[in-house]
Amino acid sequence: MTTRHDVAARAGVSPSTVSRVINGNGYVAQDVRFRVERAIHELSYVPNRIARSLRMNESMQIACITHNITNPFYGEIILGLEDILFQSGYTLSLYTSNFTEQDYHRTVGERMYDGLVVLSPVELGRVVKLEALKEKIPMAVYWDFTNASPVSNVTLDLRTAMTEAVAHLLQGGHQRIVFLGHETERPEENPRYQGYVDALTSYGIPWSQELILTTPAWGDSPEFGYEKMTGFLQRDVPFTALVASNDLLAYGAIRALYECGKRVPDDVSVIGFDDLDITRFATPALTTVHVPKRLIGERLGALLLQDIAGTLGTPGAVVLRAQLVCRETTKPLVDLGSV
Repeated sequence: MTTRHDVAARAGVSPSTVSRVINGNGYVAQDVRFRVERAIHELSYVPNRIARSLRMNESMQIACITHNITNPFYGEIILGLEDILFQSGYTLSLYTSNFTEQDYHRTVGERMYDGLVVLSPVELGRVVKLEALKEKIPMAVYWDFTNASPVSNVTLDLRTAMTEAVAHLLQGGHQRIVFLGHETERPEENPRYQGYVDALTSYGIPWSQELILTTPAWGDSPEFGYEKMTGFLQRDVPFTALVASNDLLAYGAIRALYECGKRVPDDVSVIGFDDLDITRFATPALTTVHVPKRLIGERLGALLLQDIAGTLGTPGAVVLRAQLVCRETTKPLVDLGSV
């Protein structure tokens, strides 16, 4: 088996220089780094992670708590996160949102991991305070609430993005607009809903409770969208447009509309949220709000690595932009009659 000493001999350097190149610490001249990297490639050398972990008291593993791995939104974030961490020699372990107190003690108390990424801060916050957690382990959080995060985070102004999406419908003459999203305990935990209300208010249109469709907490599948829209259509409430908290809910609602004989966008305009890959290829292509999912993961990974290295200083914050992408499921309201 190829060793660090074999690489050093091939590159004409000392084993400690090879270590500096592999671990990314200490100065190494560019030409020397090139020789070492070429030797590693030629010899197909793979560093012994177990030995490195024991020597440096590191596990070289990162824990990630996510809401739902079946939702492509979170999958895209995890792909971006994994890309960044893998380049620095780390592997990723996933926990879903049913993270228990016992899981917390195993992950943090026993220090099984070198860092923690949280994509579901609401769920974790019910087990332990994030302020206390950040004192025990390097961490980074995906944060989409209106209040400030107590830890390093990547965030988007989803409230403003939803305001712009609803304003697009209002500018096209729509006023009876359905909101389809998940229920929450606190308003600040649902910035998309707040954006919906903001848009209506800015246009002087009172919002109506009969146009608010909520799913159980984190009920973000097409099935929930289909069931909620099917029940809503049976009530024969007038409306001309719908905006959903995510694309999966929007697709479920569109299916229910088609089964009821309603055409999208001729009868009902629909806007989703997240811009999953499938939204460009469905018929009709979905108008939605683009969220840079993979970039979120990359920025989370970068923040976490800085925290692990002790170079972050005060908790950092990265603000990314979400924006409306107009496709085929929306059109201006021509017939001012209601559906």
